[in-house]
Amino acid sequence: MMASVLCFTLVGSYVASLVPGTTMGGFSTFMTLLLGVKFIVRPVMTTKSAMNAVSVQKRFAQSLLCGAGVGFICGFIGAGGGMMMLLLLTAVGTSVFIMAFTAFTGSVSHFAIGGVPDLFCLICCVLSTLLWARIAAKFANKAEPATLNRATGVVLVVLGAAILAVNYL
Repeated sequence: MMASVLCFTLVGSYVASLVPGTTMGGFSTFMTLLLGVKFIVRPVMTTKSAMNAVSVQKRFAQSLLCGAGVGFICGFIGAGGGMMMLLLLTAVGTSVFIMAFTAFTGSVSHFAIGGVPDLFCLICCVLSTLLWARIAAKFANKAEPATLNRATGVVLVVLGAAILAVNYL
């Protein structure tokens, strides 16, 4: 899965350089809303035993196809693909590990194709992310998985709605 994610991250990044910026922004907003609704309606609750019941060949094919899809989307919108990875992987640690490589590949290819972002904003975003990730982890370790999925869904729907409101009102 990792190889297909990384390869298609590069493909998505290249395709993104060919389309207007508004297309990427609209796609990102749409995916945010879609993922938020998905997390609210149907939380990710697949067990390891249910995954092991599927044949090895089918899991391999699904991993390649899903990895290609997630990689393309991550490269296209320039994201680490955290929420999309959580849709596919049940282990949060595994998804975070893969997101690090996906985010790195996507950002390097975007920098190479489109230039470096405002470094002050980049540093502020990184520091803010590190701080709030530590704070959120304290709460997440005490909550049930279904509650976390639904809370994530609500946050994503509110974020998507706010982006739509700012852009179209």
